Amino acid sequence: MDKWLSHPTAIKIVSLALGILLWAVVHFDPESRTPSSVASLLENRTINDVKVVAVGLDERNYVLREITPQKVRITVRGTRNDLVAARTSDYTVQVDLGSLTAGTHTLPLRSDLPRGIQSLAVSPSTVTVTIEELQTKEFEVQVIPEGAPKAGYKAGTPVLRPTNRVHVTLPASEMERVDHVGASIKIEGADATLKDKTVKLVAYDAKGRPIEGAVIDPAVLELEVPITNPFKTVPVRFKLTGSLPPGLSISAFQPETDKVTIYGPQNELDKIDFVEADVRLNELTKSGKVAIPLGGLKNITEISPKELAINVEIVLSSTRSLQGLPVTIKGLGDGLVAKITEPATGKVDITMQGAPAMLDKLQPGDVTVEADLSGRGPGTYTVPLRVSLPRFINQTGGHVTITVEIAPDVPATTPPGESPTPDLPAGGSPDGTPAPGDGAGTGGADSTNDQTKTEG
Repeated sequence: MDKWLSHPTAIKIVSLALGILLWAVVHFDPESRTPSSVASLLENRTINDVKVVAVGLDERNYVLREITPQKVRITVRGTRNDLVAARTSDYTVQVDLGSLTAGTHTLPLRSDLPRGIQSLAVSPSTVTVTIEELQTKEFEVQVIPEGAPKAGYKAGTPVLRPTNRVHVTLPASEMERVDHVGASIKIEGADATLKDKTVKLVAYDAKGRPIEGAVIDPAVLELEVPITNPFKTVPVRFKLTGSLPPGLSISAFQPETDKVTIYGPQNELDKIDFVEADVRLNELTKSGKVAIPLGGLKNITEISPKELAINVEIVLSSTRSLQGLPVTIKGLGDGLVAKITEPATGKVDITMQGAPAMLDKLQPGDVTVEADLSGRGPGTYTVPLRVSLPRFINQTGGHVTITVEIAPDVPATTPPGESPTPDLPAGGSPDGTPAPGDGAGTGGADSTNDQTKTEG
């Protein structure tokens, strides 16, 4: 045997046989089978509950409202290996909705199967679809606060950015259900403004229930909710203290605002009707703008502005005198009459100092002189005068007191057929001039010519 294998001819024969065998292995095609053999290798399979997928719908203008049936059964054929390798999710059935408009349509199905598997049947082979047109409508967003801010604080009007109006898209049959578009935000216990909050928008029906499927554009907005103390706007009253340096007077006093806003608990705000600003005249030496600080209000957390700017004009003073000013008697008891005995005319003279322009405009009616006789019975009294002058004009001379005689009121007997004499004011006659024979003299007519003015 060894001798035969070592023979050259035997080696050539064996080599040729091996070459033919290798060529046959390389060129063998397992697919080149006869039809009868291939058919014997394929299997049929039925796939149930394959979901129908809608494609091609113009979703900007339409919505698929219904598809019947939603699942179908398909029968397929393939090799055992291909059928085993395919998953149920690999089998899809599609319905083409391209170019369709609103309405109900019956359409054929087409299957999309894994490679190597062919469709034999789809049951049912058609589906019925209902397509509805979409509508878009604009709504104003309503912000719904949840909870309450910290005690003593108030929530202001919410501010939405970049807009407070949005567009809602829904099928035409559902659009009428939309009552409003809302955004909710929690403000429970807040004591400062809520800023840069992002809120999601929801469409609600009239009962406050969210509407499913509503497309809102934009879907989110930025929200700011002012949280402030309760506030109140009140006028400013100026309290003048001290006095200007000698020889100076105020000719113009113009605040840039006469109202301020105060913040605090509501019960404290209800007690305040005005804010008082202290103006220290001794600190005013020249014309210009003066800042007056405001504050000192109990239980008030903030005042705005915190100081008040006043434009002040200061000039050299002048003086002016008014003669024969009537005196108004106040507080005289019932059943008593009063008569001014000093000055005898029953009228007084007043010397005033102020800015020249203010003094030039001053009229006798701008000055009131009063004497208070409250609590005094019959007798003779020296009573101080209370002189009311326009702001920034001061009394520098003239009468500061008067002498008054108080007596019981004895009614005069009126002869039959005569009218009673009307009550006379202090001084005698109805016009305030002394009655003839009372020793007071005249002076009512002269007083209008006795007004003098002297420059100081």
